[in-house]
Amino acid sequence: MTAAVAEQSHKDPFTDKQFPMPVGRFLAEAEKHLNRGDIVLSRGNTLSSRLIRRATGGFFSHAALVFLVPQPEEGFSNTFLVESVSSGVGIASLKGWIAGRRPIADIAIVRVEQPGLDEDYFRQVRGLMLDYVKSGYDYSRAFRLGLSFLFASRLGWFSMKEGGRTSMRAAIRQTRSRPVRWVPPQFICSGFIQYGYVAALARRGEEASRVVFKDGLSELDRDGLLATTPEDIARSDKVTWRFAVRRGWVHQVKDYASARRVISGAKS
Repeated sequence: MTAAVAEQSHKDPFTDKQFPMPVGRFLAEAEKHLNRGDIVLSRGNTLSSRLIRRATGGFFSHAALVFLVPQPEEGFSNTFLVESVSSGVGIASLKGWIAGRRPIADIAIVRVEQPGLDEDYFRQVRGLMLDYVKSGYDYSRAFRLGLSFLFASRLGWFSMKEGGRTSMRAAIRQTRSRPVRWVPPQFICSGFIQYGYVAALARRGEEASRVVFKDGLSELDRDGLLATTPEDIARSDKVTWRFAVRRGWVHQVKDYASARRVISGAKS
């Protein structure tokens, strides 16, 4: 190994002088910075985002999975996310979240890095989630909104009664026990991602507990897995922090605390 190569291999990635980087440049070369299977955690200024953060006691209110990174040779140059929202499971553009004069969200990007979690594994994760895209959600818009409001009300009640860390699980548990279930479990965005990670590893016949984000939670606990919140993912020791994006700029971050500082606009 030459001295130049040795120096490059030991370079601290958090001293990269490219960052902070404008969002436009980051998106244009996203294939250099993102992996399929990365998790995007977000928070916005909408009422629903604030209510979710309040109910779950978390800094983030939503989560999505990087589904495709730009492949110009295949005819597309955007980064696409798979997410679960009130209208069902669908595909969104990362550009639509963070670009423009008024981005709709500030985000952080984390990655799960473990031996054996290769491209084939993340392909299975994405495939399991993709299989639910726009399936089984044929309610009218008004009925969907009613379901979302009822579930949000139930979640808020349990957050006051049991605390933010357990409110999502309690709300799902009671919802699933009712004759008329207010929402499909897939409506819980971060729980849906947790489902994909666990199910893909289980299908390979491997120990799925190593991709369970919340400490002490069994991979066999369906309600617990579906109740995984964005905050559970953010606080997990199974993720590596990569980037935080705020107001048109992308910053490299090494942990949860530094991501919060960037997104909160705090000075270093």
